[in-house]
Amino acid sequence: MPTLDTTSTPKLPPELERHIFELSARAYRSSVPAYLRVAHRVHVWIEPLLYNVLVVDHSTEVPDSSCPTPAESRDCAFLASHVRHLSIGVVSPSSSGNDRLHALLNACKNTQDLALWAPFPSPALLPLLHAMPLARLAADVTRLFGGPLRVNLAHPAFAALTHLDVLAAGFDDWRLWAGLAHMPRLSHLAFRDRLLPRVLRGALAHCARLRALGVIWSARRRAVDVREGEIVDVRLFMAICADRVEEWETAAWGGRDIWTRAEEFIAEKEAGKIKGRTIALALPFS
Repeated sequence: MPTLDTTSTPKLPPELERHIFELSARAYRSSVPAYLRVAHRVHVWIEPLLYNVLVVDHSTEVPDSSCPTPAESRDCAFLASHVRHLSIGVVSPSSSGNDRLHALLNACKNTQDLALWAPFPSPALLPLLHAMPLARLAADVTRLFGGPLRVNLAHPAFAALTHLDVLAAGFDDWRLWAGLAHMPRLSHLAFRDRLLPRVLRGALAHCARLRALGVIWSARRRAVDVREGEIVDVRLFMAICADRVEEWETAAWGGRDIWTRAEEFIAEKEAGKIKGRTIALALPFS
């Protein structure tokens, strides 16, 4: 069987060769480990792509080098340079688990898209989030601030957010969520597995830049519908997404996500192709 000569001179211009490998790595992520062994130059090009989107959950044990302490400046610098999308699932509630979480967030300080799926956020994380150039956030916002009466969406950590995915929202009281109207860049807002009509009406009425407002259910059997005509606004939609981490990761790699579909759905309503009162996406995630 012929072996690959990794020492041979490239037959393509380096810029074109790199572009081809990067396109291929994004399109066929499972092949990235093989690409890393092609040649040293390819390894240098492709390895950062492995960390551009970082998913940490209960089924993925992250090596210690991926959760560095401040003393490990080289690892911190690498993660800060390359991680832009970070998804964190189940983390141990122990002190060591919290230390690991804080170290990871501190290292990935240039993250623009953060998902905190597990119900562990605490106010201690807010300074770490504030240090990030966050544009997208999925989190249990209530726990993140320490309780429903303490939610402060005017916090500077939320100032640059365009997309907010709220987990376990709780009470249907616009007064608790009125801070949404003070988020200057908020254009996409969703609530997971909660139907909050008062909050939905408040967001539609007071969030000046809001382009899409969704209620996303984790399963069809859990979905609670809004009666047609109860809330009439073309920006409102409902969808089902059974695997939120998979959907998030697809979007992080540049694929079509629930927001892409929602924008297309809203555009069709605005164009009169779909009734403006229609809420449910025709092609729910599953």
